[in-house]
Amino acid sequence: MKMAFLRTPIVNLKNSPFGSTPGIPANLPYLASVLLKAGHQIAIVDAYGLAPHRFTSYLDKFEARGLLPDEIVACIPGDVDVIGVSVHCTLEHGMAIRIIKESKLRFPDIPLVVGGYHTTFCVDPFLEAGADYLLQGEGEHRLPMLLRMLESGENFSMNGIFGSGFNKARTPEVCPIEDLPFAYFDPIPLDNYWKLHYAHGPVREGKYITMFTSRGCPFACAFCQTPKMWGGHWMAKSPSRIVDEMDYYHHRYGVSDFHIQDENFSLSKERTREFTRELIKRKRNYTYCFPSGIKVETVGEEELQMLYDSGCKYFALSPESASRKVLKLMNKPVDLDHVKKVVHWCNKIGIRVNCNFVLGFPGEEKEDRKLTYKFIRELIVLGMDEIVAFMLTPLPETDVADLKPDDIEFENINFSPTWRDNYKLITYARIWIYIQFAVIKTITHPVKVLRSIAALFTRRFSMKSDMTVYRFMADLWDRHVRKQRTVEIREVSWFSADKE
Repeated sequence: MKMAFLRTPIVNLKNSPFGSTPGIPANLPYLASVLLKAGHQIAIVDAYGLAPHRFTSYLDKFEARGLLPDEIVACIPGDVDVIGVSVHCTLEHGMAIRIIKESKLRFPDIPLVVGGYHTTFCVDPFLEAGADYLLQGEGEHRLPMLLRMLESGENFSMNGIFGSGFNKARTPEVCPIEDLPFAYFDPIPLDNYWKLHYAHGPVREGKYITMFTSRGCPFACAFCQTPKMWGGHWMAKSPSRIVDEMDYYHHRYGVSDFHIQDENFSLSKERTREFTRELIKRKRNYTYCFPSGIKVETVGEEELQMLYDSGCKYFALSPESASRKVLKLMNKPVDLDHVKKVVHWCNKIGIRVNCNFVLGFPGEEKEDRKLTYKFIRELIVLGMDEIVAFMLTPLPETDVADLKPDDIEFENINFSPTWRDNYKLITYARIWIYIQFAVIKTITHPVKVLRSIAALFTRRFSMKSDMTVYRFMADLWDRHVRKQRTVEIREVSWFSADKE
């Protein structure tokens, strides 16, 4: 069968410095490789990747970046058999609804399936918009099964599918991933991404690839959807399989820089050590980073040195708060003393480290934030390279989801929930944290500050924050100078296994 995947444009609040930086998608290329292996043909309409310099006002206070729904649908080849819409997060909700409706207008008789992280927590709106099927959880196993059902009438035997005559809620789990084929990035406009010089992780060499080596997380933080997504399970690829995958992307796409987007890469210390040994044994000159973070307690000085020696240049940590009361409310196990040690070791070894904090959790008081401010100042002196201060966002089906009023639209469940009662207070707290960080880092680590300034000119970034400053400047150019209004719209190409 011929299946066309549609990716929504990137949606963010206008003029907000707190949105995430988009990068090369990995979910669709992994799905594509599975379908190719099963004998299907695939096409991908990457709305953002095809028009990354085009900004369009959306819902008053938002902006969409990339192709718009009618343009996305116009790119679908006319001989398509199945249409798939990928929905990653709440900000993409409304755009996905519009894409579904536009697709059904042009292809009323073509089955349309919607999936992605967000659909695991939100079902009815997509079916009401016209989707024929909704898949929850991982698509690598469910989607081929659905296509077999459509092609031959074979019954769908797995849970996690909704549609006419189907109502099988997913049991949270992690499906085996060791033997899944490597991601197939050929349909993605990689050059467009590489020319941007920014992504979710620091872009060092221009060319990079996003990949996953594990799935899931055994922890149950109250603000996170991961516990409901994976049910407390964690599954990882073997170290040799990871390096094989890196070698594949290096030879196929010419990349030597890898952004590993795992939720929890380093849960197994032995696996971490074996991975670094495998890279060193094969004499690979790769660089890699963990922009989504690692669990701080899973690495000691030995593991950090091995990571650095094998090419790791950056990762994030998530202490979230320095108040033990708040950490208990979050159900977040953190060894704050070990956080200090890891930051110190990273500064000595040469790994750039970012620390994430969450402000505004229910029960947090002024004294709790003061503890966090003090802890942050200590980390800066120890050598913490950058910081991200989030405001608590009550994502669907988390333990704090009931903070969201019923009349709040999905797009407003974002990194800057302006509707929360304490929005202004927490915004000032975030600004105060960034001011302290800038001042203290300039005083205690002036050489690092100079390197950050130099990075803006060389476009070789070792940290997200430097890259983000560059992105703001580039986006200003795109909005006010380039002002791209029209883009070339043409049908995307089909890919099949014989093109490998």
